Amino acid sequence: MTAGRPGGLILASLLAVLLFSGCGWHGEYVRRGVVMDSVAVRLDRVERAQQTQEQDARAFRAELLAGLDALENRVDQLDARLVDLDERVSRIGRKLGVWHQIVIPGESVPGPDTLAPPPDSGAVGPDSLRPALDPDQLYNTAYLDFTRGNYRVAVAGLEQYLQMFPDSEMADNALYWIGECWYSLGELGKAEEEFKNVLIRYPTGNKVPAATYKLGLVYLAQNREDAARRQFEAVVEKYPGSTEAKLAQERLNR
Repeated sequence: MTAGRPGGLILASLLAVLLFSGCGWHGEYVRRGVVMDSVAVRLDRVERAQQTQEQDARAFRAELLAGLDALENRVDQLDARLVDLDERVSRIGRKLGVWHQIVIPGESVPGPDTLAPPPDSGAVGPDSLRPALDPDQLYNTAYLDFTRGNYRVAVAGLEQYLQMFPDSEMADNALYWIGECWYSLGELGKAEEEFKNVLIRYPTGNKVPAATYKLGLVYLAQNREDAARRQFEAVVEKYPGSTEAKLAQERLNR
């Protein structure tokens, strides 16, 4: 019995060690499982945060591009208005004879008393009985409506101008602004028709590059990307160095 006690003690000690080690292993396993679960939860949170950030970034990019398109369209309109204003000023200058008057050194400039008098308008006929309608006033009134956003009123005024003065210097401008009115109203089909009319009716007019470029924007708004691309390429090829060519190239680069 005495000799068996040390062996029993040793066996009991071994069992205790094994039991203690087993509890330790189990505790470590549980601890590692908890850690892994915590890591998985954090990874899931990170992934969801990344997805939210990506969605926000895409929404912001779309909003930014939409704002950029609106800004570019506004700039296009302002450029066209400046060109239109310059043309009207030049036209007034030509009427007054101040733009193309050449002064030769040593010669005096004819004064108002030396200018030829206007032709006699005393004859009374059917045309003289009609109330005089100033084409510049009619055009300027319609154009002012356009700048104020009264697009439908502007269309009516510009169409009246074209009916009465289809061969005037500003006729192609009037037709172009009709297209701009419909474009601003979102009437893309009508805008397309009027911009094409500019190219057909006034192929040598100064509004041809702008109308060609605007057709590309109409196609783009209609999701006709291939047609829009061809239109922008035509602007770059036919009118190099123009403002419209630069704008078209920027669209192609996108």
